[in-house]
Amino acid sequence: MPMFNIDSFKAYLAPVRPNLFFAEISLPPAIFGVVGTVDNKSTVKGSANRGGVQQSWWANTVIDDTNVNGRFRFRCEATELPGRTIATADETNSYGPNLKYAYDHTYSDHTFQIIASEDMYERRIFEVWMDNIVYATDRNGGMTSKAGLIRYYDDYALGGECRIYQINDQSSQIARYTLYNAYPIALSPMNLTWEEQNTYQRFTVTMTYRYHISDFENKTLSI
Repeated sequence: MPMFNIDSFKAYLAPVRPNLFFAEISLPPAIFGVVGTVDNKSTVKGSANRGGVQQSWWANTVIDDTNVNGRFRFRCEATELPGRTIATADETNSYGPNLKYAYDHTYSDHTFQIIASEDMYERRIFEVWMDNIVYATDRNGGMTSKAGLIRYYDDYALGGECRIYQINDQSSQIARYTLYNAYPIALSPMNLTWEEQNTYQRFTVTMTYRYHISDFENKTLSI
């Protein structure tokens, strides 16, 4: 019987460290007021195809939307690789132990914990995104108010993605999960207190999505 070898044990064990990761987001194209024209006006796929004309959601903000992930991937300090469940139904007409038949996948909502930058850039992205899913009360009032109106799914979700990368010590990808048609449904409060002096402002955002795909191909990344 061969003797235990610590080097072989380490080689086969090769554990993955939970702090070697980063996350990215891709916002739905409709947010930027993309492709096409209606009556010589710039439009997007979502509202434009239903007779509306829409411009970038960032038009009245100071958000630079040209490189969202240039900052986001270094501000997301905690998340998880998503799980999923096979939904089943019991067959009660058979004899003996019940059979379970699979009929669907179910996916849980996904949470990111983010360190707030000095200009609140990341927080503003999700605030503007959520403002344009269900319109909040505005100052116009009367018939011109959009308060309570809800955009179409194509506008706020279609094309939205979250990508979570697990990497190794050589900064190579060993797993990537892509969440499709993702959009925010909850934004946590942020504490304000004189007692916390040696820490950072953090917040969490909860994203819901339609489905995810996993990729376990080992790839060299440029981060």
